[in-house]
Amino acid sequence: MSLCLGVGVDLLEKRRLNGWLQRPGVRRRFSAAEIAFAEASGRPEEALASAFAAKEAFYKAACTALGDLPELPSWFWLASLQRLPNGRPQMLVEEPLAGKLKAAGVGQIMLSLTHDRERVLAVVLLLPTGLADDAQVEAEELLLHLMPPGYYPLAEAEAVANEPELLELNMSLVASWLPERLPAAHKGSFGHVLVVGGSKNFHGAVQMAAEAALRGGAGLVTLAAPFEIEPLSPEAMRLPLVSFGGYLSEEALPVLQTHLSGKVLALGMGLGREPATCKLALALAQSLQPRVIDADALFALAAEPVPVPGAILTPHNGEMARLLGEAWTDEAVEAGRLQAVQLCAEKYQAVTVLKGYRTLICEPPEQSRAAGCSQRIFVNTTGNPGMATGGSGDVLAGLAAAWLAQGLPDWQAAALAVYLHGLAGDLAAAALSPYALTATDIIRFLPQAYLQLMAAKE
Repeated sequence: MSLCLGVGVDLLEKRRLNGWLQRPGVRRRFSAAEIAFAEASGRPEEALASAFAAKEAFYKAACTALGDLPELPSWFWLASLQRLPNGRPQMLVEEPLAGKLKAAGVGQIMLSLTHDRERVLAVVLLLPTGLADDAQVEAEELLLHLMPPGYYPLAEAEAVANEPELLELNMSLVASWLPERLPAAHKGSFGHVLVVGGSKNFHGAVQMAAEAALRGGAGLVTLAAPFEIEPLSPEAMRLPLVSFGGYLSEEALPVLQTHLSGKVLALGMGLGREPATCKLALALAQSLQPRVIDADALFALAAEPVPVPGAILTPHNGEMARLLGEAWTDEAVEAGRLQAVQLCAEKYQAVTVLKGYRTLICEPPEQSRAAGCSQRIFVNTTGNPGMATGGSGDVLAGLAAAWLAQGLPDWQAAALAVYLHGLAGDLAAAALSPYALTATDIIRFLPQAYLQLMAAKE
């Protein structure tokens, strides 16, 4: 028995198809189900591009199995792209073409779809009836080998509606997220951030995170750090903790747990990497309240990877490489930033912020599927090289925690904080130059950044 009765491959440029779709009557060439799915996906042009590529690949495979098919349009539109309940793509073939394929011994249509930013690729195999299990596996391997370099098949349970959606963070979008402050509001209306970090050699990181949470708009901020570290501002409250050799340890966990209820946690800034400190960080990282996990807490999490749903992770390239495992390096992360942020969000089930030029913010795929929407990946448009300075990431962690405390969902809190952080940095660089910029300058220019957002909102 032949392993494969027909093979079809189609590579389609989305840009060319999008222009063609605007022509009168073209959309009538798609089935009602294909049109409905495309409209529901929120990305109709891309969904229809997938359908068209699948039809083309199927037609080529059918010609292999049956010989050249006459009257291309009438045969071509007898096949349509459908989605199983789990999102897996399949071809639905109508009569009389379905009968002809059955008579030719075709028992299964194997379809794979994949995308990059510019193209969609469809591969179709027509398999014979009664294919043994080992032959089925061999056919699936053949499907992979037919993928050109740089392409890989989508996860079988991933529908077009749940494919990643790259969104640009810009002023108008972020300003629309800025919630109104009602006249009757009080400090409890804007949440309470508990900032946990600091060690004998790193006082400033946790202090700047607490200061950023204050300037970010949190109603209350408590600095939980070794007793020798005090807040920069009198507005921040203080929870002094006993340290051993200048580092926090598991001994601080019971005290912290009594203060976690009802608060947002910002964890890791300047915390240190002592074994006992890492145990404390890992325990707090797995707590249930909204939290931002940064710096040394990311180091602890990478050493013992566990899912942390509901958290925001804020790694730079080196931290991301540790989070993803030994196969990754700083250079590999930089070369594959989009793939890295997606893998991290999926691995840890947490919103992930990959810091750097054009910072990426990615929500975990499970979260977007639960919400019935595309996976959101934001690309930031603010920021400048002057922000590549010690403490800048600590400021971002405090800002993200402030917006979690003010009630925004995790993905939105992370994206707003990233944009605002970059905008304040741009304003600081314009006033002070990118050469003289420090992390505390970013905090100092936050009020001006907020004023710009408020003006854009109006």
